[in-house]
Amino acid sequence: MLRLTCACMLLFSGAAASAASLPVDVQTFVTERESCDHFRGEEPYDAERRREIEAALDRYCRGTDARLQGLKKKYRNAPAAVRDVLNGFEYPIE
Repeated sequence: MLRLTCACMLLFSGAAASAASLPVDVQTFVTERESCDHFRGEEPYDAERRREIEAALDRYCRGTDARLQGLKKKYRNAPAAVRDVLNGFEYPIE
């Protein structure tokens, strides 16, 4: 998670690339995976919150391992900024 934070900081600071320079499918993945990672860190303080977190994990996290591997394969020859963003995500999480 720390590697992802560092990669995103570089990305958004302009040191690596702008978010607009990422392929659309990578942008979509990053947005969804960041939501997944957020909910992975949430504490279920009661039964209702537990259900909310489980629904969010199902929505944002399901299939991300396979999607991440597919994007890494697809963009294996892409500029380093794209590869760095993808490599910044923890794997596996499912």
